[in-house]
Amino acid sequence: MLIKKRLLTMSELKLDSKIEQMDKEKVDAFIQKMNTFIDTYPTHERSIKDALAARDTAMISKSLIVIWDLLDKLFAERLAQVCLNLLNLAKEIPIEKLEAELTAFFTEASALSIAMQMAQQMEDGEDITDEVVDDGREFKILAVDDASFFLGALKSFLDGTNYKVTCLTSGHTALRYLATNKPDLFILDIEMPEMDGYTLATKIKELGHKAPIIFLTGNASKEYVAKAIMVGGSDFIVKPIDKVRVMEKLKQHLR
Repeated sequence: MLIKKRLLTMSELKLDSKIEQMDKEKVDAFIQKMNTFIDTYPTHERSIKDALAARDTAMISKSLIVIWDLLDKLFAERLAQVCLNLLNLAKEIPIEKLEAELTAFFTEASALSIAMQMAQQMEDGEDITDEVVDDGREFKILAVDDASFFLGALKSFLDGTNYKVTCLTSGHTALRYLATNKPDLFILDIEMPEMDGYTLATKIKELGHKAPIIFLTGNASKEYVAKAIMVGGSDFIVKPIDKVRVMEKLKQHLR
């Protein structure tokens, strides 16, 4: 089963000694646990964010307990421990500091949820490649986001690398650029005014571009992810971005 191979690529899941022992019935049971996390996590993330606004540490703790239990059942040991630490911190540190710690946790938990959704939705598609080839070639990347701070961070991350990024702030400008340019990869924000990332991705595909599209998102809900895949998304980077995650994604898709 291809999904077993895909699950092994998820560094957050400690499945090395377990997955090979899983027959179809056990894999199906594990997938059900994944689906429970995928369906449940966004609700509890929203609940925690509402509780932060209300300064309700009891509600924060209640949702963290549920998330910890789900992560523990998935063998996401490190992330489960982070969740447990946050549960203890909720009673000890100021709400402002707790909010900063939770924001980092949300990024990782959302990334895990999206990765699990991708593993399932792509099961019948092209197999993953284990070997990463880096021969020093230059790759052209088009990044489109109406937020200049993201584009500035991306430029900083890629400075001095073989990834040459062009940053634009609107879908309409991107389409004009594509009239005379052919990027090797696209990074598109989903939530943009005038033309959102879904629409831009559709138009990119209609123009005949076959380069991978990586969407930027902070939303791990099934509907959000499924729509992005439907319009041609190959992968996701979860906001707020960091250099390590960005470079990992680029190396996966540009060989």
